[in-house]
Amino acid sequence: MIITTWNCNLKLKSKYEHIESLGSDILIIQECEKLKQDYFPNTQYFWTGRDENKGLAVLIKKDTASISKLHNQNFIHFIPIESDNLNIMGVWAFNHRAVKYGEDANGRTLEAINYYDTWLKDSQKSIFAGDFNNSIIWDKTSNPDFNNINHQLNLLGYESSYHKQTQDIFGKEKETTFYHTKKEDKKYHIDYIYIKGMNIKSFNIGLYDKWIKYSDHCPVSIEV
Repeated sequence: MIITTWNCNLKLKSKYEHIESLGSDILIIQECEKLKQDYFPNTQYFWTGRDENKGLAVLIKKDTASISKLHNQNFIHFIPIESDNLNIMGVWAFNHRAVKYGEDANGRTLEAINYYDTWLKDSQKSIFAGDFNNSIIWDKTSNPDFNNINHQLNLLGYESSYHKQTQDIFGKEKETTFYHTKKEDKKYHIDYIYIKGMNIKSFNIGLYDKWIKYSDHCPVSIEV
């Protein structure tokens, strides 16, 4: 099974053929438009957000899936999906910027983890993945936000597939997922696939030269 997360930087319909070429069974796509659940052939399209041009989607092929009844839309751009074989939490973290969607909107990953704690803990096989808009390099002594997120996910049985595979230290990743303003020298690692109850067969991050024409993010894929 191949799992991919990608911030498509708007207009997924016009870019879908490129991400679909990766042969993923599960796609977690940020910054995409609201579409009908059956818009793409042989695929279920689940979407959440408050701007119909710019939300979060999880696309499932083959398996039957549905949005969990626990879904709390106030946690903006977090979507829990239950499929035949595993649970999937799609993430597009807005952090403090979520207030743009209203006083009831919460974009903080750690608070979403705490809200969905039992759902995340009870699942035998799970994915928690997406654009976290976060890295340990921005942690402050008074607020080690990313470290807390990683620690809490570890306690629930989840590991970052990239760091497990490469043994890179958080904040010193050799590979890049995001290029600010599409500049090759403004590079960060802020997209993650955390997994639970599965073994990684392979890991891949798309190359800058291939993907920068479509988005400021490169797709992150794993095979389990």
